[in-house]
Amino acid sequence: MEDTEHRKEVLAQLVFAGMIDIQDRMLYNRSYTTGHKAYRARSVVEIGNAVGWDNAHDVIYAGALDMAVGPRWHSVYEMACNVVTIFIEGKEVHAVPQGGTTERERALLPNIGTLTEGETKELVDALIRQYEPAYIEKISALLLAGKSPRRIVDAIQLAGAQVVLETEGANNFSMPQHTYEYCNTLGWFYDNFEHPQRLKLLYVAGSMVNQAAWNQRHSGWSKSNPINPPSGAGRMHGSQIIERLEAALTALDSPASVAWTKAYLDSGEDRAVLVQRLALMATRFGNDPHNQEIPQCLLEDYVKNQCQDRDRLLLASAHISAAHRKYGDTFEASRRFGEAMGLAELQ
Repeated sequence: MEDTEHRKEVLAQLVFAGMIDIQDRMLYNRSYTTGHKAYRARSVVEIGNAVGWDNAHDVIYAGALDMAVGPRWHSVYEMACNVVTIFIEGKEVHAVPQGGTTERERALLPNIGTLTEGETKELVDALIRQYEPAYIEKISALLLAGKSPRRIVDAIQLAGAQVVLETEGANNFSMPQHTYEYCNTLGWFYDNFEHPQRLKLLYVAGSMVNQAAWNQRHSGWSKSNPINPPSGAGRMHGSQIIERLEAALTALDSPASVAWTKAYLDSGEDRAVLVQRLALMATRFGNDPHNQEIPQCLLEDYVKNQCQDRDRLLLASAHISAAHRKYGDTFEASRRFGEAMGLAELQ
């Protein structure tokens, strides 16, 4: 893969294969790993960039095979293709499947319009509070109004984060965390590749968020609670709040962790300190990198997301860090690393 442009095209197709392999049914279905496929395809690109592509042959082979493993769920992507035909092209869907892209579809990709706060709230509401086709109609209307697809991704990420934030029960995060992981990878995909089919992925992500939201609600795993800082937090310095946040996370007290995160956000102190501590705590929990990476995805998107309400990503990161299922001795790996590296704060 010496030719840079050819390599980037091949990698874009590899990741795209993972992006369209998405579950077409979620309620009462326990196989949710499609969020990981896209994320692992991303890892192939990032590891290859890190080690150099001349040294990355095994990485490529492992990633390509990973995309081919397991059942294939492409019906949601077929839906996205039909939606573009109906809502963007204004045409009827016939027996002959939609193929490739159209001039009008491609013309929407360079849109640069930003979403207003009201438009963001309306899209989030359509994604997680309304049934299909509300979110399909809303995404289509935003695109036709000149709104940037990448900024629509930002709003979809907020919706995905809200599903995470409203989830209760340590064993009930499978759907929300795979969904958010997909939203995270979608943003990364937009930032790194100009794939001609990427407009359709907005609808694929929207479908996954919408199905996840209703799955959680119908299963009794979702509850929307008001988020308020603890009493007296307004009289504390940022460092004092961070100490209490870390204590709440260590105790696996999700409500307190979210409340102290809200307190820090309200304090006006340097957000970078909060992001750093949330990232550190996320890496210390448990011994399942899968669960540990979801809070990191939320933190990464906090830095990139341009929505006014992006603080929701930090609240969701704190919530899932404390609430997700842990295995064995929660801090065993952290202690071992701290001992090996002489880092007392990790022991």
